[in-house]
Amino acid sequence: MTVNAHPASQRGVDQMDLPWSLRAMQLGFRVLRLVSRRAAGRLALHLFVTPRRHTPPARELEVLALGERFSVAHRGRSLAAWRWSREEGTAERGTAILVHGWEGRAGQLHGFVQPLRRAGFDVVGFDHVGHGESDGKRCSLPTMRDALRAVAEQSLGGAEAGPACIVAHSMGTFATSLLLAEGWRDTRACYISPPDDLLVYFSHYLKLITGSDDLFDDLIGLMEERFDERAEEFEFRRLVEVLDQPLLVLHAVDDQDVPIDAGRFVAAHWPGAQMVELEGLGHRRILRDPGAIGAAVTFLTE
Repeated sequence: MTVNAHPASQRGVDQMDLPWSLRAMQLGFRVLRLVSRRAAGRLALHLFVTPRRHTPPARELEVLALGERFSVAHRGRSLAAWRWSREEGTAERGTAILVHGWEGRAGQLHGFVQPLRRAGFDVVGFDHVGHGESDGKRCSLPTMRDALRAVAEQSLGGAEAGPACIVAHSMGTFATSLLLAEGWRDTRACYISPPDDLLVYFSHYLKLITGSDDLFDDLIGLMEERFDERAEEFEFRRLVEVLDQPLLVLHAVDDQDVPIDAGRFVAAHWPGAQMVELEGLGHRRILRDPGAIGAAVTFLTE
């Protein structure tokens, strides 16, 4: 089994099938934990909030080049963003915002740009803090939420009402849910491969890098201390109590990073949500599948 060292992955970890680098990391954590439990927790947090940047393929760069590049000032950093205007002659539907997930980038959702433009939407995509072409090295769910809010405020001239629609992937769906819960009441949303419980991420990630989840409470406490927010406020089971905006969930049955049961849970507990299950598209190929894109645009234009 190939292990994905992705902090937003719910993939199970087979401790008998780890690369030497992870085995060495786990050994280092065992030694550090004996010396200083707090230091081990702080190192785990540092790794958890440090996303890796990946080189975008040519197909993404081609679509980004067709958009208007602009910057969003956010807490002393500059967020890279792109805008594509709706096609001439189409009925105006408002703004659609594309939200990538952890260790992703705006270009990953490039397949949605032209269909949404043809449907009458102005389309905005951006790179989260510490991702793609944006500034920063550290990121977190609160950071992703605040970056999305900043992009919406600049793109819409204020973010109180929210965009007309959002297409969000993976961890980006959680950042979106936080803002939908705050008051974006008229926003239609399409969630692709959404997680249902961030605490599951933390547990799996700790098992991956330390060999156990013994530091779970330490990690949660350090995160709450660093970001001054309670972890329980980010539990989907709490958020869904106030979420009822129109939602379509797209999820691949063979998703190895966020199991389809997570998407099924989201759809089942979100009032009125619809779900489409797809085959053979994994966690990322689904973002450029014509069938998935078509289903999303059809839903968002209803």
